[in-house]
Amino acid sequence: MKKGFTLAEVLITLGIIGIVAVLTIPSVMKNYKNKLYTAQLEKVYAQIVDATKTIMQEEHVDNFYETKVVGTCNKSGDDKKNCETGPEYFLNTYFKAVKKNCATGDAEDLCVAGSTSSSYKYIDGSDAGGIPTYYYCIQLASGATICANNTIAKCTSVVVDVNGQAEPNIVGRDVFSMDIHKNGTLSDYNSGCADNNIGCAADHCNAGGGAGILSSACGCLNSVIQAGWNMKY
Repeated sequence: MKKGFTLAEVLITLGIIGIVAVLTIPSVMKNYKNKLYTAQLEKVYAQIVDATKTIMQEEHVDNFYETKVVGTCNKSGDDKKNCETGPEYFLNTYFKAVKKNCATGDAEDLCVAGSTSSSYKYIDGSDAGGIPTYYYCIQLASGATICANNTIAKCTSVVVDVNGQAEPNIVGRDVFSMDIHKNGTLSDYNSGCADNNIGCAADHCNAGGGAGILSSACGCLNSVIQAGWNMKY
């Protein structure tokens, strides 16, 4: 005659399952979110490269810094959406933006967490800085935010937040910084856009001590790419 499980055995089994779930679910969720952030980053990375190549092709140049991206748009406020030169022109024209000029304004119009020193965080929770006020930002239909600076120095730096204002707003998780090189390729930030310079070393990611969001996020793009588009930190 077969014997079933007793109530005590069932309760013990359920208890063990519950303990295992408590121990493993947070790790599973973290890995899932990191893979999601990485996939979004890889997509935006590709979109930026496509946009740089497209403007170079349309303007028949081999140097990104011989396009209309170089220059200063003298428009202000909402008129920046109609710029005919500068990073404003590049972002407005070569990306499908659902929000433009969205670094400042009313809460419902924003696409960044903010520009203060406490807007973004390191993984340990300390302050990593905010989007510089002189950066021009757009938001894509995917929710990603792209912000770029003035290009007079012929080295455009970009901040990407793969999910816009949404949390966690942590460098190396959903926030990254990068440079656009003259051949249209991207590198991590702090390369000076010099040929063959990959920017900050991967081990700089979340090392702290950054003077603003760009240097705070520096190295995280390299860390992700060198790990095969994975977050190993």
